[in-house]
Amino acid sequence: MNVLLINDYLEGGGAEAVFREQFEILQKDFSVEMFYAFKDLSDKKISPLSYIYSFHFKKQLDAFLRNRRFDCVILHNYVSALSPSILDTLYGYKKRSGCKIIYYAHDYQLICPNRGYNYFSKGKRMNFQNPPTLYEILVKRLHEKGMLYSILKKLQWIFAYPIGNKQKVFDMILAPSDFLAQHIQLMYPKMEIHRMYNVCNSLNTYKIYKQNNHKENHPVLHLVYFGRLDPAKGLVNFIEAIRRSTVDYTFTIIGEGEDFSAIRDIIKRYNLQNQIELKHKQNQAELFAGLSCYDVCVLPSLWYENAPLSIIEAASLGLGLFLSNHGGVLEMGKICNAVHFFNPFDPNDIVLKLDILYKDFLAGALLRPDLDRLQALFSRETYIENMKKYLLS
Repeated sequence: MNVLLINDYLEGGGAEAVFREQFEILQKDFSVEMFYAFKDLSDKKISPLSYIYSFHFKKQLDAFLRNRRFDCVILHNYVSALSPSILDTLYGYKKRSGCKIIYYAHDYQLICPNRGYNYFSKGKRMNFQNPPTLYEILVKRLHEKGMLYSILKKLQWIFAYPIGNKQKVFDMILAPSDFLAQHIQLMYPKMEIHRMYNVCNSLNTYKIYKQNNHKENHPVLHLVYFGRLDPAKGLVNFIEAIRRSTVDYTFTIIGEGEDFSAIRDIIKRYNLQNQIELKHKQNQAELFAGLSCYDVCVLPSLWYENAPLSIIEAASLGLGLFLSNHGGVLEMGKICNAVHFFNPFDPNDIVLKLDILYKDFLAGALLRPDLDRLQALFSRETYIENMKKYLLS
């Protein structure tokens, strides 16, 4: 079987990591090639009009496909650089070749111009409860960035899906969580959609998780966050809340992103340097090895997320969990037996739930995950088995 993988970028965030890992995994059993617009975000050079519909990348993909025969194309992210124009190219190629087209969803872009499924009301980030109507898309503010960016996102989405019906090219959609799959299904009830969890590498690398690495009766709760530092992750809100807590804690934040300066500034503003530490991104081996120094992993995301693997990674390495109470965060947390959830928009709820978490920590009552269950859902072997099933079906 010949397989083509398509993505906006080769390197970048979590979607790009899945893209590269999928290429590596499928190479062992199939003939696999890649097509992408740019190596990374720093290479990105597109005009506003090409963002809506890129004739350039449509022609590039058409030329790439002309003398190649693929049995299956797996499409990852495309709206940031390649644009929905490539769906027209794939539709024509599918008619000529009879290949299968699978969309591998990483976010909510099929159901909302804001890929995080957010809108803004009086400057506050809000989450849609159901796929927005066309009227809501037209009238609501969907992005923090400027007006031009917002208009481009809306135009791209409206011309691609409600008007262009370009999603018809997909034979199947794979989503990394039940939550994401169900919300896409709400918008497109006739489409074939399956949930398929991504690989959790900590399960394949580390077989033993810590039971309790802190000194007996040690009163300090060591919290950690690792991942992208983005406003939607809710870290600034979380710091604003926990600085009022009477719990004896430390909080280490590990990552890079546009919110790095804002987080550094709030730590300095409230003189929290003795309690909160901000560290730059670490490679996976260094990160996983260092997580044994902490007790609880925090994910205070304001957006739903889709299927944050950091939760599975932290739980499999023996950390407790303190998480937002919605979307993919809630789903991943429950899979790991987490019980400590909070409303990330409510500072009082964060403080209250942190106090409950701290008492359970002191009592040694932080629940541990069922590692056999995590292996069954998130192991590389399960992922390979599922990929083969959907490719060959």
